[in-house]
Amino acid sequence: MTTELTVDEAAQVRLWHRVSQFLFREARLLDEWRLLEWYDEMLTDDIRYSVPATDVRGETADALGLIDDDAARLRQRIEQLLNGEVWCENPRSRTNRMISNVEILTDRGTHLDVAANVVVYRFGHGRSDSYVGKCRFELVVEGESFRVRRRVVVLDHETLYEHGKLSIIL
Repeated sequence: MTTELTVDEAAQVRLWHRVSQFLFREARLLDEWRLLEWYDEMLTDDIRYSVPATDVRGETADALGLIDDDAARLRQRIEQLLNGEVWCENPRSRTNRMISNVEILTDRGTHLDVAANVVVYRFGHGRSDSYVGKCRFELVVEGESFRVRRRVVVLDHETLYEHGKLSIIL
């Protein structure tokens, strides 16, 4: 019995590794508050970032969400965070993201549908919060790397009552 990978399996492992490294870099940039670098280098011009409401389950296009940003709104959110205009992020929270269970759901040639689990720990103002959820990405292939076209974070929380707000980028 042999345990060698076939050529296709080895290519899949290499692709999974590239995707995982991309997502780990994204997490690091966000944790280090390098938001403009993240925006400019890792996102497409038609990015869509959304966080559906925690009390609504399922895929309903008309459901209200906590966040539903296009590129312009996301850029505005970043500038407000970095310029100290968001009072609850002044001083800035410290965050630590854990990305796991990275899975390439579909390889569409020009882009990948990717799923991952995430825990974001947030510390500041005498509090510590954790946001637990699932991320869905549409990653556009760009040479040997990727850019994020769609970023959906579905929180597992039933409510944000304990947290009170969502002022960071998950």
